[in-house]
Amino acid sequence: MRMDLANEGSPNEGQVRSYPNSIQKLARYFGTVFRDQTVAELADLLDRDRRIFAVCVVDGLSRPLGIIRRDKLFLLLGKRFGWDLMGKRMVLEITEEAPVFSGDTNIFTVSQFLSAAFREGEPETGNSFMILTGPGGMFTGMLSFQDLSNYLVDMTNRDIAMASLLQERFLASADEVSGAGFAVNAWSLPAKGVGGDFYFIKNLGGGRFFAALCDVSGKGIAASLVVSMAWGFLRASAIKEGLSGLIENLNSSIISTFHMEKYLTGFFMIYDSERKRLHFADMGHSHSVFLRDRAFHKLEKANVNLPVGIEPGIKPVVFRLGIQTGDALLVYTDGITEQDNPQGEEFGDERLLDIAVQSRSGEKNLDEILLPALENFRKNTPQRDDMTCLFFRF
Repeated sequence: MRMDLANEGSPNEGQVRSYPNSIQKLARYFGTVFRDQTVAELADLLDRDRRIFAVCVVDGLSRPLGIIRRDKLFLLLGKRFGWDLMGKRMVLEITEEAPVFSGDTNIFTVSQFLSAAFREGEPETGNSFMILTGPGGMFTGMLSFQDLSNYLVDMTNRDIAMASLLQERFLASADEVSGAGFAVNAWSLPAKGVGGDFYFIKNLGGGRFFAALCDVSGKGIAASLVVSMAWGFLRASAIKEGLSGLIENLNSSIISTFHMEKYLTGFFMIYDSERKRLHFADMGHSHSVFLRDRAFHKLEKANVNLPVGIEPGIKPVVFRLGIQTGDALLVYTDGITEQDNPQGEEFGDERLLDIAVQSRSGEKNLDEILLPALENFRKNTPQRDDMTCLFFRF
């Protein structure tokens, strides 16, 4: 008679080739019991070690025949006359089926298979187990569906944390361009650790700088991929072809990479401080306001371009604007104005523009006034969307 209820590893586990993403590395349970052992004998051994939640029933060649779960076993024996009726029976009689995978199967292949099975109406998942095998179909371990789910959740959280860190590095690497005759205040606040908003600032020399604020379609990791690709493209571009050529090339790159499944809206600009001239192209973004004297001017005439990545062969329309001392330009994403409070009221454009006026005429940067105002407005209401802002004072 043999029962192996060890938790540290299966005798056959070493026969499975180890790959970085193989399901074998997630195995947690290695206990086995032969098919001809009695239920009472198994229950006695399980009672001594409460860490074991399931065992695999194997044949004489250590090939899996199914599993016995601890909770179901003791539920069965706890019924009236349970020990008398079941104790002397062979474990094979109470064995239940479980999915079997080769230990070298990719983790994501297993996950996709199980997801498809669940969509087709397969039963419970929380306490279910899967069996792993090696060469010759020999048992090499088990894990629960919950173990797999926890691993995927942890992996996703790690990916989100890494994407968030990368975005922080992107923004921190923006060029410092404030100089004589102009100042720039820029900030971004993602809603869920990693966002689809970003800004980019690049010093072009000779008193000129390039800036962009973009809002990528979608959220999460998928949006962060577009952010990384677009940011890297802008960083590597010499911008010698002007705004139109830059945007055309960016559009081609996004379409060839994401096949029109992802796109971004954006405001792109080049400012020449010596000539006091601003060139800009609004690519479906529409959240930009020009402030001169006491009047706000929505740059509505600029709203003639499609978003970037939505159609091949675009020809961006670029506008030119002469700048006077005291002018200001505010570019932002709708996560700011659409943020609501506990009463369901939105922050709105009017509050944002009032704060822009305060910042233009005062000593504080826009973020020093706006961020506390947003926090006070929304109170305990969650941040609904990414918030990003560029404020230029001339």
